[in-house]
Amino acid sequence: MPMHPQPALTRPHFAVLLLAIVMAACGEDSPGPQDVLLPFGTLQGQVVTSAETNFADVTARVVWGSQNLTAAVQSDGSFDVEIIDAVSGFGMLTIEPGPNEPIHPGWVLLSPGDVGANPGTVVLAPKMWTVDSGDYAGVEVPIDPQLAADGRVMPSFWGFYFPFSQNGFLQTVTDNSEWAAEFRGWPPNAFPIPVALDRLGSDGDISAADSIAFWGHVEVMEAALGWDAFAPAPLEDVRILGGARRPADAIIVQLDSSVAVRGVGVINRADVRTYGLSADATTWSGTNVRNISVVSADITYGIIRLETSGLFSDRQLVIHELMHVLGAGHGCSWASVQTYCASLLSDVPTAPDVAHLAVMMEMRALELEHDSRWGILASVFGHRVVTLGLTPVPGIDLTYGPASAPGRTGTDRAEVVSDTSTRPATAC
Repeated sequence: MPMHPQPALTRPHFAVLLLAIVMAACGEDSPGPQDVLLPFGTLQGQVVTSAETNFADVTARVVWGSQNLTAAVQSDGSFDVEIIDAVSGFGMLTIEPGPNEPIHPGWVLLSPGDVGANPGTVVLAPKMWTVDSGDYAGVEVPIDPQLAADGRVMPSFWGFYFPFSQNGFLQTVTDNSEWAAEFRGWPPNAFPIPVALDRLGSDGDISAADSIAFWGHVEVMEAALGWDAFAPAPLEDVRILGGARRPADAIIVQLDSSVAVRGVGVINRADVRTYGLSADATTWSGTNVRNISVVSADITYGIIRLETSGLFSDRQLVIHELMHVLGAGHGCSWASVQTYCASLLSDVPTAPDVAHLAVMMEMRALELEHDSRWGILASVFGHRVVTLGLTPVPGIDLTYGPASAPGRTGTDRAEVVSDTSTRPATAC
């Protein structure tokens, strides 16, 4: 369905024109018709989601200075919000679904250049995800952007973090004015991803028994995911790039006794998009955030390094690292193979793991398809602002660490049966 821009002559403006015409008819001394005041500009957008909806009860709202303007989102997801007065600095766009709509809200930071520009696409997360295959086929999982972005252990499941230093399992924020997010995933045509055991790049022997154990864990993992994520590949069939022995469009698994923890998962770095928020940042975030650095980019290689060959038999560790090279971070929000919270630890991907990974992959695909910069970030912020009544950016505690149960943060350190996190391109 084509978009239908709002007519330039809105009802208030039509009233002004009608009054002018009536006054002119009353006598020669009456003023002539007055010029109609046109809007400053129009913010055009498109809402995209994997959820099934006709947007029957969804409102687009722009708050900019003293202006609070709304427009209905049309059945095709399009919206046009007329901006009446001139704008400067930052404005805010919220996409506000009614209670029966199957999508989470959205929150977007606007700049004056967005007014009158080509329509911007907002990709929104579904409230529910039904797993369609595998061990959890038919299971409906509530999707919670706030929990997926939980920073109690960094990076979160959906890749949110503050710059931090690492001391064992303790993570300390080093710059709380900087905030970052990495949404990473493989291109859809990459699956199944070739995986090779890198005996040449290892400092120990990878035995046939190690290989059998590894691929047994992969089978369990894929049964939980419900799709074929990986395929065995001979090392000679994997193109190895120079320098730090990086595979091209593949994953390699190495023994590396020098790793500081039992295992790490490494993915390629990607260019960062930085949004500067120094202009009155406290008014929109309630924090002293200066910059948000956002990465939404493809994964082109993965490296898993295990400290000893005996760790090939550790199902939780192997699957944990494989989830990392698929794009998942950490979390203490639900029972998970990615958790640091001892009471929530699973040795296989759980239904929330499967669903939140699928949603992240789906949203990234929609972002790429529609060339959108307002995707996962918009859903996380929208859920916090519209649904929970919080600031877009979470409040910051200076120290993060593993917790034994949800709700406990800070310097508490419980017994952990997992590995540890490092900087985002090297998640453990």
